[in-house]
Amino acid sequence: MLQLGAPFTKSEVVAAFTSQYEAVHDFFAQIAVEPFFIAPAGIWSPAENLVHLIKSCAPVIMALNMPKTMLRIRFGWVGHESRTLAQVRYTYVQDALGSGGQAGGPFVPEVKADFSAAHQNAVLSKWLDKGTELHASLEKWSDKDLDSYLLPHPLLGKMTVREILFFTLYHNLHHVNDVQRLLGQPESEWFAE
Repeated sequence: MLQLGAPFTKSEVVAAFTSQYEAVHDFFAQIAVEPFFIAPAGIWSPAENLVHLIKSCAPVIMALNMPKTMLRIRFGWVGHESRTLAQVRYTYVQDALGSGGQAGGPFVPEVKADFSAAHQNAVLSKWLDKGTELHASLEKWSDKDLDSYLLPHPLLGKMTVREILFFTLYHNLHHVNDVQRLLGQPESEWFAE
């Protein structure tokens, strides 16, 4: 089972992402090829959930690689302290999802109609690549910087970089839980003290 704990410092966040990317990969890799790509109508397949996570991580990585002055110009100054992972999760679940928020536009997954082991492995490989890219991008950021710059979230508005990272950690687990329910498995725990 995946657990997020309560990471806060940059080193704790990096460690959480490192273990999460491996655990998410291992979880999706153990799903047989056919169930990886198939789901009932109106429900995302495991492949679609993973492609959505890949698409969701891409803009975070892109933003982390932008010059910080560009972030300041585009998104303004931080006017609040960074919330904890638990607070970000609560806001996402209660406010965004609770009011009917859904993925849209570039975050809607599109999966080729190639239901093969090679295609499954390609999707899994892209996931690991995003983990490597995120880790490399985070190297350029200090703990102070994580609280000093804003990034936009399509459902939650402007958030500090630390909060966006917390959202990303929880969002990954949220979609693993969706797939676990689809497969009739117990859900992972989001938080462990």
